[in-house]
Amino acid sequence: MTHDRTELLIRAALTEEADRRPDPARVLAQLEHRSAPSRRTPVLVAVAALVVVVAVAVVLVPRALHRGEPVVGAAPAAEENVLLVGLDDIGYADSVVLGHFGRDGTASFASIPRDSYVDIPGVGKGKLNSAYAAGRQAALNQGHDEAAADEAGARTLADTVGQLTGTHVDHYGIVPMASFGSLSSAVGGVPVCLRAAAHDPMSGASFPAGQQVVEGQSALAFLRQRHGLPKGDLDRVVRLQVFLRGLVDKALSGNLLTDAQRLASLLDIVRADVRTDPGWDLLAFAAQLSGVHAVKTGTIPVADGELMIPGTGAVIGLDPAQVRAYVADLPAATPSPDQCVN
Repeated sequence: MTHDRTELLIRAALTEEADRRPDPARVLAQLEHRSAPSRRTPVLVAVAALVVVVAVAVVLVPRALHRGEPVVGAAPAAEENVLLVGLDDIGYADSVVLGHFGRDGTASFASIPRDSYVDIPGVGKGKLNSAYAAGRQAALNQGHDEAAADEAGARTLADTVGQLTGTHVDHYGIVPMASFGSLSSAVGGVPVCLRAAAHDPMSGASFPAGQQVVEGQSALAFLRQRHGLPKGDLDRVVRLQVFLRGLVDKALSGNLLTDAQRLASLLDIVRADVRTDPGWDLLAFAAQLSGVHAVKTGTIPVADGELMIPGTGAVIGLDPAQVRAYVADLPAATPSPDQCVN
């Protein structure tokens, strides 16, 4: 039997941490038959959580990407909507992506700009990136502990996105944006391509035009820059999509799977930084990804130009009806790692 690259990653991680692993034959059998695991261990959750990290914005499905052919005989999965979020250092959402997994083995991912002007349940109008922080602070003001406040912040953001897109968010995965610097170093750098040279003292970005590899602080600068870009934050969203495609390619490459030190480093980052809702079975999700055969990604439609809102600043206007129609039937608009971007 030939296993796809996600299953190979899980197999390699289990081998590396044999002192904590369950019987690998049993785990792989569960993955191949798409059944839920009867027990979890830290390493299994970390491996599955890695799929969440690299899924943000694009989720490269190995069979679809590397073979270009559908999966034969894959069991249909339940319809599921997943919110994938990258948080900045002060708890604001730098990256927000809504993923939908269909019963027919398809997946679509819609990036939502962080400065989108939206209705935040319980708060009122505001930027999308503030929803998490607002929900978290409200919980703290009510006397909840840090863990409960974090969950309240995530749920507020999920409810905001659900209301905007007309969907119900079933699960969420949250990753600090700073972790992408560590992840890029752990895989040996991420290839990107720029149409023109970029220099921005605010983000620390300083790059020549053309193909190049970013990692660590240079990767974070590449992802954080929006000043000096033709479309501002919208260009930054495209950068993230391209970066993540390159990250996934490296994370699922044969070289990484045979490099014990890099693989262990990658798993350490995932264990430390990835946070999901308590009810999300990550191992089952990893197995579900291996059965997806068609992926579409894109960015929701926005109004022309920025709006200035007193007390809020520059925001991106949206037409909720257009957003809901777009999310319901996402057109294929997937950037590739070698595609040059602004």
